[in-house]
Amino acid sequence: MTRAMTSAPDRTSRSLRRSSVRLLAAATLTLGVAVSTGTPALAGTGLYYQAVDADNDPYSGIYLRNEARMDKVDRVLYRYLYYGNTVELICGAWGEAVGPYNNRRWHYVHATNGPAAGQQGWIADRYLNTPNRANEYTPGEPECGTPPTYDGSVYFESEHPRDDSSPASFHRPVSHWTASDCSSANANNFPSWLAPSNKYITTAAGWSLGRLGPVYTLEATQGNPSGGRWQELDYILLFDPGNYSDLMGNRCDVMNNRGQLFTKWLKANPNAKLVILAGKITGQDNHRGIQTLYFDYLRANGGPRDRVLVCNYDGMDHEVVYSNYNYAMNAPPALPLDQHDCPGTESWAWHP
Repeated sequence: MTRAMTSAPDRTSRSLRRSSVRLLAAATLTLGVAVSTGTPALAGTGLYYQAVDADNDPYSGIYLRNEARMDKVDRVLYRYLYYGNTVELICGAWGEAVGPYNNRRWHYVHATNGPAAGQQGWIADRYLNTPNRANEYTPGEPECGTPPTYDGSVYFESEHPRDDSSPASFHRPVSHWTASDCSSANANNFPSWLAPSNKYITTAAGWSLGRLGPVYTLEATQGNPSGGRWQELDYILLFDPGNYSDLMGNRCDVMNNRGQLFTKWLKANPNAKLVILAGKITGQDNHRGIQTLYFDYLRANGGPRDRVLVCNYDGMDHEVVYSNYNYAMNAPPALPLDQHDCPGTESWAWHP
């Protein structure tokens, strides 16, 4: 075992490396109205609506706009939405007033069908069948001026009755992610991005038996190690996962070599980090459980040991580890990992 470094490294801001983030036009002012904003993520919200003929006009559709103004338009076929065509919302903003109610809400959208299929652009709320009234926000849609963040988390609940809530961005009850016969089939059923908070989910966490949630997610998506979840998830945080008997005595833990799975993920994703908060249970017999199940393969096969950190909380009860430090699932650490990345005050921290 190698003791973690004792000096704090310089911290740099996390780079926005997702290819789905691009810049829109800078904010401009026309007739006193701000018509375009910031840096929306070009990730769909899952909110689909149709273009509608709100004015009973003689036309068959409407053009996507280049800004949140009606006069900023290229009248070309590949920017044209027929009424009834579907768009997916990306983000919303305030722009030029449109229609008899002076509706200033606009949407930056991705067209899914019709002549404009695959195009992104602006459309006034007046011409979509959104459920909101004029000058109201559309439920679930982020604001374009809010940059996306990469500190979203998913928490996999254990079977413990005191584990029915968490501070995670997305909380998964145990019945939602588990399946019979140790199957990983249900594990990956959570979004990559949460629209209201404009967060990408990059952290997967679990306490006790919930340790299997992140494992199942990696297992279910291992066919695409260069993309998808294997690149989206940068941080796996396990709260006192268990002792040797818990881990090696549970066939859902030992099947398919979980240490090999973690090692492959760490090698495939250069930003991946695995942190284990070890309390009284996990620390038993010199951490024999995690040493055997997770680390033996890692060490034998050249895994990046510096991106795995165990934080010791000697003697801390199993439940207390979670209750004391569950906030850490929303605070992903930067590389390199050292003892300063352990929440609270640990007894000592080490790389395997």
